[in-house]
Amino acid sequence: MSSQICYVTMVEGLADFAGELFKKNKYDIDAHYIDIDQTPRQVGKFIKEGAKVLIARGGVVTIIKQSFSVPIINLKYNFLEFFEPIKKAYEISDKVALMGWYNSIDNFNKYKALLSTSLHYVELSPTTAADCEDYIYREVKKVVEMGIKVVVGGGGVVRAAKRLNIPYVHVDISEQAYLDAADEALYNLYIYEENLRRNEIITAVLNNVFEGALTIDSGGYITSCNNIARRILNLPKHENNEKILLSQYFPRKDTIENAINGKKLVNQFFTINNNQVVLNAEPLYLDKQITGSIITLQETDTILNLEKKILKNAVASGHYAKYCFDDIVGGSYAMSMIKDKAQKYAASNSPVLILGESGTGKEIFAQSIHNASTRKNNPFVAINCAALPESILESELFGYVKGAFTGARNEGKKGIFEMAHKGTIFLDEIGEFSPKVQARLLRVLQEKEISRIGDDKIIPVDVRIIAATNKDLWKAMEDGSFREDLYYRINVLNLTLPPLRERREDIMEMIERLTIRAGFSKKTFALEAIEIILDQKWRGNIRELNNFIERLEVMSIAETITLNDVCQILELPFKEKLDYRISNGNSIQKVDGKYILHMLKQNYGNKKKTAKDLGISTATLWRRLKEIKEKIN
Repeated sequence: MSSQICYVTMVEGLADFAGELFKKNKYDIDAHYIDIDQTPRQVGKFIKEGAKVLIARGGVVTIIKQSFSVPIINLKYNFLEFFEPIKKAYEISDKVALMGWYNSIDNFNKYKALLSTSLHYVELSPTTAADCEDYIYREVKKVVEMGIKVVVGGGGVVRAAKRLNIPYVHVDISEQAYLDAADEALYNLYIYEENLRRNEIITAVLNNVFEGALTIDSGGYITSCNNIARRILNLPKHENNEKILLSQYFPRKDTIENAINGKKLVNQFFTINNNQVVLNAEPLYLDKQITGSIITLQETDTILNLEKKILKNAVASGHYAKYCFDDIVGGSYAMSMIKDKAQKYAASNSPVLILGESGTGKEIFAQSIHNASTRKNNPFVAINCAALPESILESELFGYVKGAFTGARNEGKKGIFEMAHKGTIFLDEIGEFSPKVQARLLRVLQEKEISRIGDDKIIPVDVRIIAATNKDLWKAMEDGSFREDLYYRINVLNLTLPPLRERREDIMEMIERLTIRAGFSKKTFALEAIEIILDQKWRGNIRELNNFIERLEVMSIAETITLNDVCQILELPFKEKLDYRISNGNSIQKVDGKYILHMLKQNYGNKKKTAKDLGISTATLWRRLKEIKEKIN
């Protein structure tokens, strides 16, 4: 095929007529006669050979649009062209039917009243190539059965009339209509080539993203698609501008309908060709009208691999959170309430202030909040504000540019606010901030932007701040050492962590969990040993408890830890040891009833095992449980 514009017709003789007319008027347009039953195959062949714009009329236009996405110029009738054929028909009989695709006729409804009132109208509907000829035949047969003697219409109507052996009049199109269509085709060829260049750019962009991406039009047909989406959906090779209906390759047709109707879809999971895929869809608009949707597809394996890479890079830089809420030990009422509150805080992006003595686990809570939040795949950066002098702390927080101060790196340095962009910053011991650093931190919270030391460039940052302190910030605010406005900025959400001495029922569980986490051998504690452990003040809280466990591993190889072992590790005087041995004559009385019930629950009500873990006889346990019950009643 020599031309990029092709005229097709199902009326014998019209192809030669149109071809000569185009040639005479110096239009480079090929003209072809096609068989209605072979329309998609023959048109596909023309497109493959280089046709980019088609000219056709009537039902042929509808059939081609069903299979191909190339521009099609509808060769329209002029209304005046109907007068002569209808006049000829009435010369044969007064029972005449006009049959055709009236949407291709300019101003048909406006001028219809000028025609004979006895004229019967039949508007043919869109159909498929396989059924088109039979469909028209059935429609013509219907009007014949109604008493119509002559039909007026295009090529399909004429062929049906010939089969039924009834009179017909063919409606011809004026030469000017062909020439107008040729001009319109040339314009559409220019637009088509421009769009083709743009689509090539869009496709190149889509092929350089790491997820499947495609666009669909308002009918659900794919208009652009990258290689990843093609692979995920197992789409056929897109040739000859053939239309591909997305719903034929997607497991849920209702999802595609939602996308077509402009519904935004977020993180919807599907199984496509045995792969787990996450779908997102965003509506496309033109002049405020929905014209389709852009859809992205991510394979869960790819997401997991990417998360692993992100985590690997974060681990390499030290900017990640390794703890989650499951790592926080303690089933006491106090800890259960704190964990529940912290888990609710994780759903928010507001600042959190964590209060508590040294060693109560403030950073573990901060990491757990981060890992349960929407920021979990982004950095978690922690800094101990008390460990650095003001000048160094400021540069660590906000970074600096080349030459900002003596000793600065030649290339400058990012601050942790930049490093933690989209993630979380944990400011431990925030009560140690100087007034200068407090002022800069307040600006970050208010404006969500920073500037490096020695630079006037503004850098926007998106970080969540979790701060912690063991100081009384309220008192510091009152005596002027901590800014009031900063206090209210960081104290939007708050947690107060209880010390170990206020949740003694968690201590033995913590010892067991911390022992396992450290990879130490599991120990059983004698009752007297448990008593003395629970009786300690544990001023260092979890840190002190960890130290106790490490000493225990080093100094005792026995499976059962005795009172002597514990006293030796805790460095208690001999008199205290003796007092514990002889107190009350029945040491089980010193153990909190809640702890005994806790141990029983841990062993699923098994009294024999519980007695063994407590280092007492089963009979003693029965007696102690009876006392606890009487006390409760």
